[in-house]
Amino acid sequence: MPRASDALNRFPSADQSGASTSLRQCLQGGTAFHNSNLKPEEKIVVEQAFRDPKSPLKVLAATTTVAAGINTPASTVILAENEFLGEDGRQFTVAEYKNMAGRAGRLGFNERGKSIIYAETPTERAMLFNRYVRGTLERLQSSFDPARIQTWLVRLLAQVPKVQRSNVSALLANTYGGYLESRHDPQWRSRMQRELDQLVARMMNLSLIEAEGDNISLSLLGRACGRSSLSFDSAMRLIEIVKNVPPHLISAVNLMGLMQGLPAEEMGYTPLMKGTKEYVRVSQAQQRFAPEIVRALQRYAQDQVEFYGRCKRASVLHDWISGRRLEEIEADFTTSAFSGRIEYGDVRRFADLTRFHLQSASNILAVLLLDKNPQADLDTLMERLEIGLPAEGTGLLDLPLPFTRGEYLNLLKSGVRNAGELWAASPDLIESSLGKDRAAQVERFRPIPKEQ
Repeated sequence: MPRASDALNRFPSADQSGASTSLRQCLQGGTAFHNSNLKPEEKIVVEQAFRDPKSPLKVLAATTTVAAGINTPASTVILAENEFLGEDGRQFTVAEYKNMAGRAGRLGFNERGKSIIYAETPTERAMLFNRYVRGTLERLQSSFDPARIQTWLVRLLAQVPKVQRSNVSALLANTYGGYLESRHDPQWRSRMQRELDQLVARMMNLSLIEAEGDNISLSLLGRACGRSSLSFDSAMRLIEIVKNVPPHLISAVNLMGLMQGLPAEEMGYTPLMKGTKEYVRVSQAQQRFAPEIVRALQRYAQDQVEFYGRCKRASVLHDWISGRRLEEIEADFTTSAFSGRIEYGDVRRFADLTRFHLQSASNILAVLLLDKNPQADLDTLMERLEIGLPAEGTGLLDLPLPFTRGEYLNLLKSGVRNAGELWAASPDLIESSLGKDRAAQVERFRPIPKEQ
C-alpha cells in the first residue's frame, strides 16, 4: 500500500509516546490503528485521513470500544472477535454488534457496506448469524441497581426537597427500576422497607440525613454525596480518608493522590505485574507524596497488589501534571514488555477518571473542608490533569489557539509561561519551540501594537 504522506506530515513531533512511534510505522505502509493510546491530535489526523476517499489510508484497525464510537465510515467492517477482551470480558450485545457493524455503508460516504464477523467453524458461523444478524435488541434496563440501594436512595433524595419518612419506600418503588423489581419479585417492596429503615437510621448517624418532624431531607453533605458520581460506599470512603488526613496536608495535589484510594470500580483497571516486582511503586509514591498520603492509600486495600496499583496511579499522575515527557513516564512505570505495561492510554484514563471524580466530589470536599477548602487549587488541578502541565504552565492555556502538550512543554522549556512572554519572545525562539509551520500560525494571532 502507498505511504500516507499527508497524514504523517500533520502529526505533532513533540512528546511522542510508544504508540506514536508505532503509528508512524504503520502509516509508512498506508495502514493505521486507533485506540486509547493515541493522543487526541493523532486520533483526529487518523480519522480525517480514513474518511477522505482520496487518502491512501485504506485499512484502519481499532479496539472494540473505539470502533463503536468514532465516526469512521468504511466499505467493509471485519470483527475478529465477538467479545470484549480482558478481565471483565463478555460477549457483545446485539446493540453493540450493530453499532460496530454500522460503520459499514454510511449514508453520504458509502451507499452499501459489508460487515464480516469471524467464525472458526460452521457451527459457530450459524450461532453468530442467528445471535447478531437475526437477533433482537436487548430490553431497556434501569440504571438503578437494587444491589446498591444506598446509592439509589441518596441520589433520589438529592432530587427532592424533603419526603415523609414513611414514604421513602414509595419514592423508590415508583421509579422505573422499582417497577421492574416489583414485577420480578412481588415481595421486594416489603423486604426493601425493612432495609430502608435501617439505612435511613445509618445515614442520620453519619449526618447525611436531617429530620424535621415526620419529614427527612439530605443534609448539605448528603446532597453533595447524592449529586456526585461516586457510589454511596465510595463517597463514605472519601469522607473517611479526608477526615483522617492532617489539615496541613490538605492540598489539591494530595487530594489527587488520595482519590486513588477509592474502590477499583471507580478508578478503573491498573496494569500490574503479579508478584513483588511492583513493590517499587511504594517508594516512587513516597518520593512524590508525604508519608501520611501513602499510608492513607493502604486503607481498605484487599491486598498488597491493590496497594501497589494505587501508588502506581498516584505517581503516574504526579509526573503527568509535573510535565514529565510521555516516553519517560511510559518507561519508568512499565514493569515488563508483557505485563504491567503503562502506555499513553493508561495515563489519559487515570487523569480523566481522577478529574471526573474530583469534579464530582468537589462539593463533598467543600462541606468537609470549610476551614481549608482548596477549591481554587482544585480548579487549576483540573486543567493540569486535562493537559498534563505543571502549575507554572497554566498561563499558556490563555493563548488564542490551542497547542499540544509537547508544544506547551517546549514553550515552558524555552522560558515562555504566558501570552505576554510569548509575544515578547523572538521569532527564532518561537520557531525553535514550535516548528516553522506552527510558529507561522502563532504569528497570525500576534496583537497589533497600539499607536502612541
